[in-house]
Amino acid sequence: MRKINFSKLNGQGNDFILIDSTNELINLSKEKIIEMCGRHFGIGADGLILVKNSDTYNLKMDYYNKDGSVSEMCGNGIRCMAKFAYDRKLIESENIEIETLAGVKNIFLDVKNGRVGDIMVNMGVPDFQAVNIPVKIEGIEEVFNYKIKINSKYFHINCVSVGNPHCVIFLDKNDDLNDFPVQKWGPIIENYKIFTNKVNVEFVKIKNSKSLDMRVWERGVGETLACGTGSCAATVAAIKLKKITSKNVTVNLKGGNLNIIWKPEELNVYLKGKVGYTFDGVYFL
Repeated sequence: MRKINFSKLNGQGNDFILIDSTNELINLSKEKIIEMCGRHFGIGADGLILVKNSDTYNLKMDYYNKDGSVSEMCGNGIRCMAKFAYDRKLIESENIEIETLAGVKNIFLDVKNGRVGDIMVNMGVPDFQAVNIPVKIEGIEEVFNYKIKINSKYFHINCVSVGNPHCVIFLDKNDDLNDFPVQKWGPIIENYKIFTNKVNVEFVKIKNSKSLDMRVWERGVGETLACGTGSCAATVAAIKLKKITSKNVTVNLKGGNLNIIWKPEELNVYLKGKVGYTFDGVYFL
């Protein structure tokens, strides 16, 4: 019986299966990924990452959602991958480049006494062009504060790509984020007709001028405890709409906090936070 060694890591509770595919090429079917990510009969995870060699950069990330679908990028996932690679000595530098379907990402590891602390990722330049996200609305170039009606309920949506598509929704002052029916509206908006490649959905409450509270419904996953790209998208949207004034923002999620830094004049957005190492194991195919 074939077996695969794996590690389980998490970014603020957003958890991933990491598999070293640098020495042995590992290919997994969609069905096998779903099985491995299952929380009752599998390992349990929000996603699975194959760590591969890159012809040009330090490493390459192949990322899969728990439903077996491919995703272009995952902010928490790539931070977990960086820690995994450093701890496994697949890399030696504290500043590395990882190839993804959303382009090359620069990662900076804060290492003290051989231990990895905060990990920061240059997530690149947020894209607001509807055609690139993609969002299909006739005659609209950027989708900000755009009202849609779904099942008699109105939402004001704000759309941005951070390597993958996001729809940010700011809740009203009277809405309670903890009680908001994310499980109801998340999948409906994810699959709404204007999102031709589906979408990640962030439900956000402004806490103060430099802090957001957020719950997230991830495309192909469901509600997760945290989302790195979603935190970037929410922060960028809040700054663009002048809902917050700070360019160094704390995003409070169910699984913990992430730090997002975006200065529009400098273009790139940065994601920073710690990564947890959960356990290592062997999976029998």
